[in-house]
Amino acid sequence: MDSNANKKIAGALVIGGLVGAGLALLFAPQSGKKTRKDISRFTRNVVDEAKDMIEDATESVKELTDRISDRISDLSSSRRELAEDAKKKIAKTLENVQRSIEKQKEKFI
Repeated sequence: MDSNANKKIAGALVIGGLVGAGLALLFAPQSGKKTRKDISRFTRNVVDEAKDMIEDATESVKELTDRISDRISDLSSSRRELAEDAKKKIAKTLENVQRSIEKQKEKFI
């Protein structure tokens, strides 16, 4: 499995666990004040976990974007080098053809 799939599975498990814990708090026999505190704490934990997951996902996307950008830059450089080599070869071939034409021309004159 790739790391993105593992992160998704881990995230789903964390969120599922937190939702389950929240439901358990709602149905547990305790005072209303205690339940509200527990729900508030649960909500903060869920928000914190969601923020962490978003930060991780953002960092992963940034890293991927950087790698793709670097690869495109490398490909662009390679293409420019190939184009320059091709231009040089074409120019050299044209020069050789020009010389050959001049030599043939001299034979007839």
